[in-house]
Amino acid sequence: MKKIFVKDLKDYLEREIEEIFLVLKINKKQQRDGSHFLEVTLKDISGSIKARLFDNVDLLDKVLEEEKVYRFKAKVYRLNDEVTMKIVDAQRIKDFDIRDFVPHTDRDIELMQKDLISIARNIANPHLRKLLHSFINDEKFMKRFSRAPAAKMMHHAYIGGLLEHTLSVTRLAETVSKRYSEVDEDLLITGAILHDVGKIYEFKFFPEIDYTDEGRLLGHIVLGYELVSRKIKEIEDFMGQFPRELSMKLLHMILSHHGELEWGSPIRPMTLEAQILHFIDNLDVKVFQFLKAQGERVDEKARWSLYQRALGRYVFLGEPPEEDITLE
Repeated sequence: MKKIFVKDLKDYLEREIEEIFLVLKINKKQQRDGSHFLEVTLKDISGSIKARLFDNVDLLDKVLEEEKVYRFKAKVYRLNDEVTMKIVDAQRIKDFDIRDFVPHTDRDIELMQKDLISIARNIANPHLRKLLHSFINDEKFMKRFSRAPAAKMMHHAYIGGLLEHTLSVTRLAETVSKRYSEVDEDLLITGAILHDVGKIYEFKFFPEIDYTDEGRLLGHIVLGYELVSRKIKEIEDFMGQFPRELSMKLLHMILSHHGELEWGSPIRPMTLEAQILHFIDNLDVKVFQFLKAQGERVDEKARWSLYQRALGRYVFLGEPPEEDITLE
């Protein structure tokens, strides 16, 4: 279990430590005497640090790889007012807790997964139920879907974030469907479950949350459209016809769920269910962003948040919550 994080290293000056870190970048540099040393950027969830390796350079240069985790022996010291480390030894490890390196949802992933699967299995429309089952019975898909982030920065930007966001949007779809009887509940819920599935290919989450090449070039809307289209085609090939109009409505929801062309959708919502999906998707994102701003009060007396780029505004915080003081 990891005990010393990058943010703690200042408390270990002039001491030798043994701890695991992720190697982000390796640079081989030359000293004035012509000899070489390695400058190794290490990170964990608390931050990053540039460490240096002066001994056994050629040997460890072959051992160290970027985006891998190692157990380091190193001496912590200060160089030009910055905390750094002199690496003594490094051993590759494969058994580590990913939460020590990448942000992770606070919620129980397995429980969220069960909740979403339960909703999918209650869909009455046989075609939509069969489609959802083709996803939830796909172990490889479910593993990626349950661990993927929902974004790089904007909202739910952590492992399990996509599942958390999807479940929230799906719950909202259930609520709206009960309020408006005219809504096709099965279609809306299916669209809610599948609207962001392309994000399993849009993002990677290790060693950091970032876009994949296909994520940057195509985006999750196109990737999701293609993924759902393939699943529908598989159903048609092996299990019979999938209604064309139902397929069009569902795929339209995926393409239009951002609502506007300038927000990334290639087409605006043109069905009731597509319009509702856009609204509840945006609702969950905005609630997340406001709650995040409220949780980042800069000091106990602050009445306003820092400027929130995602929202394009400051958020009013008001009076801080009073402490519960019990007098004896």
